[in-house]
Amino acid sequence: MPYLFKRLLGSVPLLLGICFLSFMIMHLAPGDPTLMFMDPSVSLQDLAQVRENLGLDKPILVQFALWLKHLFQGDLGYSFVSGKPVIEAILERFPATLFLSISSLILILCITFPLGLISGYKKGSMFDDCVTVFSFIGLSIPTFWLGLVFILFFSLELNWFPTSGYLDPGYQYSQWYVKLSNIGAHIFLPLLTIIVGGVACLTRYHRFSIIQILNQDYIKAGRARGLSETRLLFKHSFKNAAMPIITILGMDLPSLIGGSYIIEFIFSWPGMGQLGVASVFSRDYPILMGMILFSSILIITGNLLADLAYKWVDPRVS
Repeated sequence: MPYLFKRLLGSVPLLLGICFLSFMIMHLAPGDPTLMFMDPSVSLQDLAQVRENLGLDKPILVQFALWLKHLFQGDLGYSFVSGKPVIEAILERFPATLFLSISSLILILCITFPLGLISGYKKGSMFDDCVTVFSFIGLSIPTFWLGLVFILFFSLELNWFPTSGYLDPGYQYSQWYVKLSNIGAHIFLPLLTIIVGGVACLTRYHRFSIIQILNQDYIKAGRARGLSETRLLFKHSFKNAAMPIITILGMDLPSLIGGSYIIEFIFSWPGMGQLGVASVFSRDYPILMGMILFSSILIITGNLLADLAYKWVDPRVS
């Protein structure tokens, strides 16, 4: 508990620093949110009034101080585009992103651990070579390009899956199993795109960890005592090899929960990623700051959970 309290206390200035730098960079970047109001019928006086109403006429430090004041009051502001409260805009997109991220995380782990375990144990075999080639290809292919290829092949050529969306309007009031089937058809391609990159990355780390651990002296001693290979792999090697995976998952927690911005945008998945990309194009500062705050909390939480998971995997870690 003292360690947890110390980490949480130290996270506060870190979070404030991230928000401050993000706020400065965002406002110093070229562009102006009032450009979305540019119209021949809008006078310069009206644009100046809009800037004043949005609080953009004040110095940047004053704007940040006001944003921080509202944050401590539980108010993240309102979207410049839709007028919705920022918290409401994020939370209404969160379920779709959570569904996509949890599904991808479960499938990535279910595929990664067997592949890495067998590949590391059978180092130099044809299976290991195939896994290595797949890993390098998966790491080399840009995610956005892979998503477009999947849309071109599976949707436009074969017409197997929808190109975008979450649920067809005609299935809105259907039975739950019919609706679930339609959602499954929509999620298949974005899920497949995320899985290819995720499995390729984690499998390499897991394979390398397994190879390292199998060369340790205590594994050789276990073989000398006549322990079975199954026991050596699953009892003595598996948990120790999971340490690097825990570290990577702790760092990747924001992308897994926050969703892949590019993937959600390509497949028009109605999640937080699509909201974030649209906010960048429209320079919707309140939404962007809310997304940055949310992602920063996830990064800090992910690192903390990874450190706590070390203790569970290896009791020697203090």
